[in-house]
Amino acid sequence: MTARVTVRRPLLEWARTRGGKDPAAMRKKFREWDLWLAQDVQPTVRQAQNLAAYTHVPFGMLLLEAPPVVELPIPDFRVTGEGREQPSQDLLDTVYLNQQRQAWFEDYLAKLGTDPLDFVGAAKGASVEDAALMISRALDYELASRAMFRTTDDARKHLIRSFERLGGLVVISSMVGNNTHRMLDRDEFRGFTLRSATAPLVFVNANDTKTGQVFSLLHEFGHVWHGDTGVSVGGDPLTGAGASIERWCDQVAAEIAVPKDDLVRRFDRDRPLTDELERLADFYRCSTLVLLIRLRDLALIPHDGFDATYEAELGRLLLLIAERGTSAGGDFYNNQPFRIGERLSRALIADTRRGTTPLTEALRLMAFGSTGVFDAYASRLETV
Repeated sequence: MTARVTVRRPLLEWARTRGGKDPAAMRKKFREWDLWLAQDVQPTVRQAQNLAAYTHVPFGMLLLEAPPVVELPIPDFRVTGEGREQPSQDLLDTVYLNQQRQAWFEDYLAKLGTDPLDFVGAAKGASVEDAALMISRALDYELASRAMFRTTDDARKHLIRSFERLGGLVVISSMVGNNTHRMLDRDEFRGFTLRSATAPLVFVNANDTKTGQVFSLLHEFGHVWHGDTGVSVGGDPLTGAGASIERWCDQVAAEIAVPKDDLVRRFDRDRPLTDELERLADFYRCSTLVLLIRLRDLALIPHDGFDATYEAELGRLLLLIAERGTSAGGDFYNNQPFRIGERLSRALIADTRRGTTPLTEALRLMAFGSTGVFDAYASRLETV
């Protein structure tokens, strides 16, 4: 007789939700899924193990009486007055991996005798305008510098490298590690910040446009200069412990991206709004949606009818994205300085080659499956 285990319906639904799977996917993967839900049949031990692997939850949790309450290991700035669903396993595993990376790098810097960074928490208590000026100067991201960028991608690369030169770490990825079957949900979170006196880490969800990623970087830099650790979703939380901090970081990011005084001088009321948005977005290297909100907040366009204007612009952008299509993901090795972070990559490779860090540890932190991948990536970095 085949051994079966009791997995209660609430645990089945919990595992499905945590794994980010829809009911159709579960039925396709497990032909008895509906029978399990009805509790007419229980899964075999092997099926339960496959279920745990497919939904990325520990096998033992499927055997509990009721679903556990799982919380993020860091503050959740996404919380509103109505609360949010429990974090997905993809988000949790992404936070855990980057906490481990940061911890390794902090130890690495401690051996080098690195001093604490003076910009971490430097803007706490500062006004939005003062904080924006402080950050834009530190990152060399003032308008005069930005005029040198040909594309939004140039602006993104500049922000990453400037922050890492200051002493921070930046990771930009659309997936858990290098697992293309575990893509991150932009609606669940846009990014997070891990505070550290010596190695502050900023993570940005790459399942977004390049202009969206630039704004998320600026938002998370706001958290670093404010001295925070936490997960951000974007938008405007109504209430909750993190609401005021999130609003402050959004305002700081907007002021860096589109300085108020410059926008007031530069905005041409006589041009068609769509044309003007495109012109200004190209100049500031930011999203037209960010510009719309700035124009509204500065009373440069009417508040009346703004929601319809915003939805129309959002629809226009989505249509443009659909027409352009999506890329196939690019070259694996070219993506790794973003998915791991270039500064962290170089340190890990150097320390592993010295024999200080075990190769198995480096492979785990880089989410690489083999020594060959490690060697190929190291060789590629040497040519950059």
